[in-house]
Amino acid sequence: MAVKLEEKDLKILRCLEENGSYNLDEISKITNISRSTVHYRLKKFKKMGLIKGTLIELNPEALGLDITTVTFVSVSYDNTTPEEIGQKLASISGVFAVYYILGDFDFIVIARAKDREDLKRILREIHAIDGVVKTGTHFVASIIKEEKRLLVNYNEEDLKKLFCE
Repeated sequence: MAVKLEEKDLKILRCLEENGSYNLDEISKITNISRSTVHYRLKKFKKMGLIKGTLIELNPEALGLDITTVTFVSVSYDNTTPEEIGQKLASISGVFAVYYILGDFDFIVIARAKDREDLKRILREIHAIDGVVKTGTHFVASIIKEEKRLLVNYNEEDLKKLFCE
């Protein structure tokens, strides 16, 4: 179900995406929206499920997680469902995204590893899942864009068209 937002909502949400630790006064000052309106809208967003929580973004390279891989996974669904296999893939330590896809493969798994041994562990765990038939793993040579925030990927005009009209 598509959500209808006002321009004020978009301003508040963009501000939160920029820095989830802003308090009401800071959001009000940055967006030029009254503190009480910001408070009311934030409560509404949480109730709607639009805001899931507040996260900080850690730098994976600074943590030594220098290896990023994209693994395509083919599956045979003899005794299981895509949801079950997807959950098993998602539970592997080091996996930070799992996508169920349509096409030549069934899943895309994005993982970060500290070194080759850690990567081999992740791949062994993927192959150990019942139903996994074939994988193809690609090393990321360089990250051009990796954005976890949603609204920054849209310009102001497109956001208004998508959510306000």
